[in-house]
Amino acid sequence: MKKLLKKGFTLVELSISSFIVALIALILIMVFRSNLNTWQWGQKHMEFNQQVQLVMKQIFTDLKTVNPIVKFDADGNMMFQGEKINDLFPNLVTIYDKDKNPDNGGEEIVFFLTSFNDETRKDRIKYFIEKNKLIREEEDYNGNKKRRVIAEKAKDLFFNDDPGDIRQVQIKVTLIDEKNEQHTENLDFAVRLETDLVCVKVVKNYD
Repeated sequence: MKKLLKKGFTLVELSISSFIVALIALILIMVFRSNLNTWQWGQKHMEFNQQVQLVMKQIFTDLKTVNPIVKFDADGNMMFQGEKINDLFPNLVTIYDKDKNPDNGGEEIVFFLTSFNDETRKDRIKYFIEKNKLIREEEDYNGNKKRRVIAEKAKDLFFNDDPGDIRQVQIKVTLIDEKNEQHTENLDFAVRLETDLVCVKVVKNYD
């Protein structure tokens, strides 16, 4: 019976094995880094996309909440402003053309948010850009103002009326990603005011 001789690994075999292990490790590191970069890119873009959605939702919700202004006559009867004959002042959504260029629309929009249950609620809402920030300003019935930045970087904010529909507002604005200013989002959408005694008015050459 022949004796089986035990053979060890040769230097060449060990070198090849080490090379293969190192190559696999290098590939795994490269794949991990690639996935990490993709994940980080996705996170940054997801955060910006969420901000874009929040801006749209805020403006859309505000405009959809516009209702006729409640008022009372001398006899204490409740009515809506603009309902009475010759009452020419319904709740206006007013667009102000600040740069006096009617071709691009207005740069500010102002409207009132009211309540059917509370006559004293008449919050004046204004949207505009100041120092590259998109601002929502709210002024209550007592004249108290509160400002909130809804986009840290924005430009080219324009509001337009619709000649064929006095209750529709067109909104355009460019939002800029704070973490990557090369990444922008151009919003262009319309909101229709689903109520009577509310209309859109453009004020030209406003100072």
